[in-house]
Amino acid sequence: MKKIIFLAGLGLAASLFTGCATTELQTQAKMTRSIFLDPVAKSKRTVFVTVRNTSGQEVHLKHKLISQLRSKGYTIIDDPDMAKYVLMVNILFANNAKEANAAGAASAAGTIGAVAGSTVSGKNGLVVGLASAAIGGILGKATEDDIFRMVVDIDIREKTNQKVAVSDESSVGQATISNQRRAGFMNQFAGPIGSKDGAGKLNDNMSEAKSQKYAKNYIEKRTRVFAEAVKMNLTLSQAMPILEDKISKSIAGIF
Repeated sequence: MKKIIFLAGLGLAASLFTGCATTELQTQAKMTRSIFLDPVAKSKRTVFVTVRNTSGQEVHLKHKLISQLRSKGYTIIDDPDMAKYVLMVNILFANNAKEANAAGAASAAGTIGAVAGSTVSGKNGLVVGLASAAIGGILGKATEDDIFRMVVDIDIREKTNQKVAVSDESSVGQATISNQRRAGFMNQFAGPIGSKDGAGKLNDNMSEAKSQKYAKNYIEKRTRVFAEAVKMNLTLSQAMPILEDKISKSIAGIF
């Protein structure tokens, strides 16, 4: 009887954590602030595009961004002085933030094992709990989600025929990303169930004040875009094209 209860406790712990990982790809793209551009005639839909990469990762964003803009009827030109719009992009980072489920899973499984072993007296009940915790930890580690993220700074300059008087002093902070609770049974033990749309939340940390006065012939607008891809056993080579697509579509959506 004790052996049956012991095995039942282990089986319960294992079954509850099976399938807790993100087995289907989850993606999201969010912009920190909206940018609105004035509508222009088709003949004026010209863009100069420059993409810089300070993330340290190999990212192929520019050609996808240009392709998205062309599909919307924009002509890409090499001379920024002749373009109606100057689009400047910098890839701040593209990184893998591995989700650590092992500790929470072990704790939760240990609790389940302890409950299952409560009917077993003495050290046998403790053995059930410890064994369940070990299994939970192993399963939690095996079912960690791979979370790949990309954050991009965007600066759009819209040319105008009139001089724009500007009084400008900018204080720009780096973007930060905080983790939200993941959806799924196992993650309930670490807090409330999170959104199924993704695991991260982008904090802009950008602030602007006005002080220096000068004139220019363009209107400048800035924003940031955050993209994320989440799936168990997702690799960098698989994630980067997904993030590039999400970012390029999000930027092109401004035009």
